[in-house]
Amino acid sequence: MLFLVTIVLAGAALIVDGGRALVARRHAADTAEAAARFAMSPRRVAAGFDPEHAIRVAHDYVLRAGVADGDVVIAMRTDAAGRPEIVVTITERPRTIFLALTGAESMTVRATGAAIALYST
Repeated sequence: MLFLVTIVLAGAALIVDGGRALVARRHAADTAEAAARFAMSPRRVAAGFDPEHAIRVAHDYVLRAGVADGDVVIAMRTDAAGRPEIVVTITERPRTIFLALTGAESMTVRATGAAIALYST
């Protein structure tokens, strides 16, 4: 009987807490990708690319989406063709429900989104 209860609780933990982790990861990925794309939108790039402005735009977008300031990392780099690329990484820590019984009160999930500035003359 105790074995059966343990199996049921483990299954519930996997379904509930695993689902919460997947939802948090999807939210982080969607927000990171959207922030990167918004920062590199054609309107912003056509006026002359300013990497610092792109970082500020991405950062503002992420903050408006409800991500804490300490949970976002934004970096600029260049791709293989030499085009500017912005990379947004978001960390989320969803609270656990069943895994809290084991002492793990939260999980950590990370997602990264990137966008390249494409423009033509």
